[in-house]
Amino acid sequence: MAGIVSHVGVKRFGPNTAEVEAFLDRLRRLTLAEWEEVMKAAPGVGAIPDLEIRQSPEYFQALDKATRVAKSQIFPGSESAFYDAMRTAQLVADASAFQPSTRPEPASSAVVDDERLSPEAEAEAITRIMSTAYEEESWRRVMNACMIAAGALVVRRALPVEQFKTLFGPFASL
Repeated sequence: MAGIVSHVGVKRFGPNTAEVEAFLDRLRRLTLAEWEEVMKAAPGVGAIPDLEIRQSPEYFQALDKATRVAKSQIFPGSESAFYDAMRTAQLVADASAFQPSTRPEPASSAVVDDERLSPEAEAEAITRIMSTAYEEESWRRVMNACMIAAGALVVRRALPVEQFKTLFGPFASL
């Protein structure tokens, strides 16, 4: 990664490089409680697209606008900067304590059908699976919010203020 970064110019994320870098630095320092705040504020993105679009249409419209703005070459390399910021935010978030892969047990899709399990042990196994699946879904929400907010910062100057606020909303209180 260091080799790649050394070849990227000073304005890696375009005219808003300083804002994007500050955001990425802030992500690196989020506490578990702050990650929880982001998770609660982040709209669902990714698991069930049709449902999520109906639940948060303004968020998806703003994301579509940001993507179109980045692709329109509002500054040289705007599309690359947009996706680079998103990918970098993903890498930063991946290294956080909130990331489910740093937690003890991955979710499984089924409880082993074992007649030797007591009803209490079976209920505990189901609860553990559901809890882990919830954590993984929460992580997807947080990861997507990080990526989208970083991309929005890249094209901030070309986005309508309300659309930027919508995309950056999960981080507004931090």
